[in-house]
Order: sequence, then structure tokens, then C-alpha cells
Amino acid sequence: MNRLRFLAGSGFCALAFVCSAWPASAQQTAFAPASSASTPAPVASQSLGPGQAVLYIINDSGPTLMSSNQDITDNGEQIASLPRQTYVKLDIAGGHHEFRFKPFPQGKRVATLDAQAGQIYYLLVGYSPGRSWGFPFGGDPMTISLIDEEQAAALMKGMKPL
Repeated sequence: MNRLRFLAGSGFCALAFVCSAWPASAQQTAFAPASSASTPAPVASQSLGPGQAVLYIINDSGPTLMSSNQDITDNGEQIASLPRQTYVKLDIAGGHHEFRFKPFPQGKRVATLDAQAGQIYYLLVGYSPGRSWGFPFGGDPMTISLIDEEQAAALMKGMKPL
């Protein structure tokens, strides 16, 4: 009887591993852009209103058994809900911004920005399931930080824009 329990438990673990890995590879194939047209322009568009800046939010979450969106707030107001491996372009007002995960309105998981009108900014968000197994020794599994254009362009090549 104990051997049967071990085999059943092992089979479930193997099934969970296969299921968690499969959607990520299928998603990457399904959402790969046909050209590099999805990468951001180096300067903000002329259609911005006065005092506006551009913000790209990039969700680089890794594969999980059950996917969920990353809900992002700016100064307490939700501005985006992104599935993994997607990004969105938003126009934001110039000035001070505090970006957080909606489920974590307090604490250290925050990226701050003093946006300048006419500039482009890139916010990287995500959940790394591999790090969650080793938390706190492997580091925080949640990422929220501002990155540069070169890093953003490399990440966005394989992602789907919203």
C-alpha cells in the first residue's frame, strides 16, 4: 500500500511538472512576433498631451501551473493587468509615480519614478517560480523595477503587446 502511495505521488509530481512547463513553450511559440515592429520607438510620439510621458509595462513572469495576471498600480490606482510574457504601452502624467503589485500595496515591492514629459520609461514586473522555492535565500520571487531601453527591447521581442 505504501508503494502505491509513493507511485501515485510521484506520478502527480511528474504530471504537475509537465503541465507547468508545457504552456510556456507553447505560449512563446504562439506569441512570437513576425517582425521587430513591436519594439518601442526611441523617442516619445508626437500624440502625447502636454506633460505626458510613455510607460511600457513588461510582464516577464515565468511558467506556472496556473497562470494569473500581474495587476499593477500607480499611486494606488490600478493601471494594468498583464498576462505573463506580455507588455502594454501607457501614457502617464509627468511627475512622481509609485508602481506596485496590487496584492502588495505596502512594503518593499515598489518602483518609484519621477517622470519627465516626452520621455519613455520601461517597468519590468514578474513572478519567478524557481525563486519562490528558495525564498528567502533565493531572493524575492517578485520583480518590479525600472529597466533601460536596451533591456526592454530584448525582452519585448518575444512577447505579445496588449
